[in-house]
Amino acid sequence: MSLQDFFIDSRNSPRLRALQDVGVAFAVIHFFGLVLVGTAGPRGAAAAIAMYVAATLLFLSALDSARRTQLPRTLVEDTMPKALLTTGPFALVRHPFYLAYSLAWLAAPVATHGPFITVTGLMAVVVYAIAARREERQLEAKFGDVFRTYRSQAGLIAPSIPALMRSFR
Repeated sequence: MSLQDFFIDSRNSPRLRALQDVGVAFAVIHFFGLVLVGTAGPRGAAAAIAMYVAATLLFLSALDSARRTQLPRTLVEDTMPKALLTTGPFALVRHPFYLAYSLAWLAAPVATHGPFITVTGLMAVVVYAIAARREERQLEAKFGDVFRTYRSQAGLIAPSIPALMRSFR
């Protein structure tokens, strides 16, 4: 099964397709910045590798939890999932994909300490935080009290302490 099967296609929306293309271009520029700047040392490189691995594992875990529910492909799509996802990493964090993306974007600044890469990484995280807040409003409108209860149990982008404590029981 391909990765595209997990996400709702946005080819019918030129605005969303353009946003995706800009995001890909931004990621390519970020990657080449990482390659050209190099690492700030072995500790930074090791920490960045750990962040990339954590981001990948979190992303794959979120995909596994969402395998029966198609999700919006872009962070501004109006289409909401048919079901509220509350298992797997969604039990700890309401937006595990954004957390995974944020970890990946912030890994390069950890490795390089480069100002350009740091700014681009922080910009990406801000975009995800804005998108998460927007999606929160849409999810609350669609799922009402069920979403409000879920929101009280799981963190927005970082796990809440009560959610972490429940996961160790």
